Amino acid sequence: EGRTATWHGPSLRVEKYVDQGSEYKVTAWIKLIEPASSQLQLSSQIGSGSSANYVALSPKTISTSDGWVQFEGTYRYNSVGNEYLTIYVESSNNATASFYIDAISFEKTSAGPVEIEKDLIPVKQAYQNDFLIGNAITAEDLEGVRLELLSMHHNAATAGNAMKPDALQPTKGNFTFTAADAMVDKVLAEGMLMHGHVLVWHQQSPAWMNTVQDGQGNTVPLSREEALENLRTHIRTVMEHFGDKVISWDVVNEAMSDNPPNPSDWEASLRQSPWYQAIGPDYVEQAFLAAREVLDEHPEWDIKLHYNDYNEDNQNKAQAIYNMVKAINDKYALDHPGKLLIDGIGMQGHYNINTNPENVKRSLEKFISLGVEITISELDIQAGSNHQLSEQLANAQGYLYAQLMKIFKEHAAHISRVTFWGLEDSSSWRAASNPLLFDKNLRAKPAYFGVIDPDTFIQEHQPDSKDANQSTAMYGTPGIDGTVDPIWSQAPEMSIHQYQTAWQGATGVARTLWDDHNLYVLIQVSDAQLDKASVNVWEQDSVEIFLDENNAKTTFYQADDGQYRINFDNETSFNPPAIAEGFVSATKISGTNYTVEAKIPFKSIKPANQVKIGFDAQINDAKDGARQSVAAWNDTTGNGYQDPSVFGVVTLDGKPASPGNGGGSDTGSGGGG
Repeated sequence: EGRTATWHGPSLRVEKYVDQGSEYKVTAWIKLIEPASSQLQLSSQIGSGSSANYVALSPKTISTSDGWVQFEGTYRYNSVGNEYLTIYVESSNNATASFYIDAISFEKTSAGPVEIEKDLIPVKQAYQNDFLIGNAITAEDLEGVRLELLSMHHNAATAGNAMKPDALQPTKGNFTFTAADAMVDKVLAEGMLMHGHVLVWHQQSPAWMNTVQDGQGNTVPLSREEALENLRTHIRTVMEHFGDKVISWDVVNEAMSDNPPNPSDWEASLRQSPWYQAIGPDYVEQAFLAAREVLDEHPEWDIKLHYNDYNEDNQNKAQAIYNMVKAINDKYALDHPGKLLIDGIGMQGHYNINTNPENVKRSLEKFISLGVEITISELDIQAGSNHQLSEQLANAQGYLYAQLMKIFKEHAAHISRVTFWGLEDSSSWRAASNPLLFDKNLRAKPAYFGVIDPDTFIQEHQPDSKDANQSTAMYGTPGIDGTVDPIWSQAPEMSIHQYQTAWQGATGVARTLWDDHNLYVLIQVSDAQLDKASVNVWEQDSVEIFLDENNAKTTFYQADDGQYRINFDNETSFNPPAIAEGFVSATKISGTNYTVEAKIPFKSIKPANQVKIGFDAQINDAKDGARQSVAAWNDTTGNGYQDPSVFGVVTLDGKPASPGNGGGSDTGSGGGG
């Protein structure tokens, strides 16, 4: 108890029990004290200092009502971390959670040392005429069998943690390069190239860089001048230290907020990070100017300056990033004709098997049009859960890897590097969802074969195509009061029971009606408990309605597309925010069940019989402040917030013919709202 960081707590040194190369099972019983619910995980640290590897062995979300819960995971210690190995418990999303730990065990399994498959085609060889193949590394990857796998398949490396701001300058003026130097020198000695990651970021950066404690003990932003001085000093010192040992730098990482509602205003779309609050929206430009200044003093260095970000397949975020890079480069070119300030964009590529590759391609081509180089900087694809991966999901993962590598190869003239974020599943930051090309025993997965020969893999693993669900909206105007009027009985039921999550929780049915002005939606939800404790609206008990008026099935939102969210207390949120105009909803609670009624004005189509609209309905099921289940009528991907192609189809029908005006009387303007 009394913790202030997610990793705080006791750790147990275990190196004296480890035979290098063998696998060990770690077990602990944990009982949560507070809060009511938290994700906890059993973890292991391999090595000390900034080049250490931190492995999540067994993450679980548990509640105080669960009592004692057993956590269990396995890990193969191919490195003994310079004789520093620990096991510990952390609370990955709550720095102050308190809990009991008991009955800890650490025991060798029957799985002994492994060797790599030397008869495989090296990934770097398959793409030797296209782009570099990189990997994210810790010190653990630079010895023994892991180094064999790394150097066989890759010709570039990125430090997972060792070159981040908190690793290189933990306290002001105290630069600690030892671990990073050892890593860079080893990478270069192995004949690989090194990418620098990262100079400016809102995470893994010490608080002194951009904040200070005021007289009342509150954390407040530093003055612009002092924060800028810290930013410039860090950039210059680090870049001059490593010199031309690196080929490129992520100068700024993850500055853009997720799914910004108005990407045309890129400054307003920036994440309100400590750097932003101390310096202002020009901190991104100032960081690149500081880095460019160093390079201008060293014309003999050939180093590229990159902006790096994730969720870049979201079209709103991609557009905001595009607008930012274009504005900064255009401004720089006024005084430096023909020159770029930002040389490249890193598309991180943290995807899942439901990611739509068309959105990745769309963003890639958008960024290429800026005239900058592109890297795929942190690629991994989540599939399965709890360290389990079925054959079907493994093939689906391989299929998406194949689709993506095919796209990257087609655009290879503009892509300098594709970097996978980790060597094998068990040491990945997303270990539980098996995201990489090799499994914990360093054996190639279908993902590897999808990468190595995309065309053949796609040809041999065609996925089952599923037609979108179809339903009908009948003509009629209900009152919007949360009460189920008799008029709803004529509308067909749509069962909301396609789960996007492993856990199958709340379910329900939806119905739709329409008139000459509005679509009406009724959703009746069956739930076990009602919870809106989370500050994230999508993690509250709520329903979501998705609408694509022209049913264009695009993979990105157009002006006629929208996402409407209503929780059980009738609190609403919208994507994009502008669609709130004219929307009316009402809810009624019965025990732990609830009913939602909504009126959505048609904005772009003229409703009539046989008009088809894209439609989906979703139920978010929350418990103890976290979302435990998501069910939808049609979409199983969870991408409906950015991809209308996953919606079902509803056909408008039932409007009686009327002489003179080709349809029924105009009864819909009031809508009962």
